[in-house]
Amino acid sequence: MKQIVFLLTLILASVACNHSPEELILKNIRQLEANNSLATSDTLISSYLSFVHQFPHHPYAIKFMFKAAEANVKAKRNLEGAKIYEALANQYKDSSLAAEALIRAGFNFQILNEFNNQKRVFKQFLIQYPKHDRVNDIKMSLDMLNYTPAQQDSIMLERINGNN
Repeated sequence: MKQIVFLLTLILASVACNHSPEELILKNIRQLEANNSLATSDTLISSYLSFVHQFPHHPYAIKFMFKAAEANVKAKRNLEGAKIYEALANQYKDSSLAAEALIRAGFNFQILNEFNNQKRVFKQFLIQYPKHDRVNDIKMSLDMLNYTPAQQDSIMLERINGNN
């Protein structure tokens, strides 16, 4: 029995030695992602962020950072999600996900009634992505911050009814 345990330990050690730390974290992330009940778990989020921290230039880093933010938002941790979205947009400005990350950060700040942060992030979006498809939406959101909630409701009803 001791020989079997020793042999299994030796096999596992040799297998582990053949994998880079990057591959081991990726394998761990895949296993965690396979379990739907862990979709918003701290373990999965920490694994994503650990990978990004250790391998910031890896092609998966941006995707994992975005997923970490999404998972936080799904877990009702909007502030953490917004901060990660914003960090992604600032760290990976040239990424195709950067603009979307700023938009999501802004709307999460709105949910939290952190309107100064929402303004700041949306203004950054307009400066960095002036030709983005969602520019008009962001401008409208910024404009709405100048009105009381009752005025916002009235404006939205007018827009819905086609009375721009």
